Amino acid sequence: FKGVLVGMGQAALEIHAKVGQDVFDKYEIKSDPVTFEAEEKHESLVEELIKDHDPQLVAGGPTQNTIRVAQWMLRKGGQTAFVGTNSDDDNGDL
Repeated sequence: FKGVLVGMGQAALEIHAKVGQDVFDKYEIKSDPVTFEAEEKHESLVEELIKDHDPQLVAGGPTQNTIRVAQWMLRKGGQTAFVGTNSDDDNGDL
């Protein structure tokens, strides 16, 4: 690797979906995503989003997103790398 930046962290599955206020209300989610903490009542949310809301599934997480932005800022291919793992669950294969 001859780049300038390597990030190591846990990969996360980001689910980008357009939903109505009804989903926020159903799961009692406030509109400030920074303060969102998953609880037992949110267990079916991922399944519902995938089934009913045609989401975009994106590999992400704080480290990978930071590396992605750094690569964009450097404007030269191959300057960054990401090393991480994912969970051994149904979503880990996505």
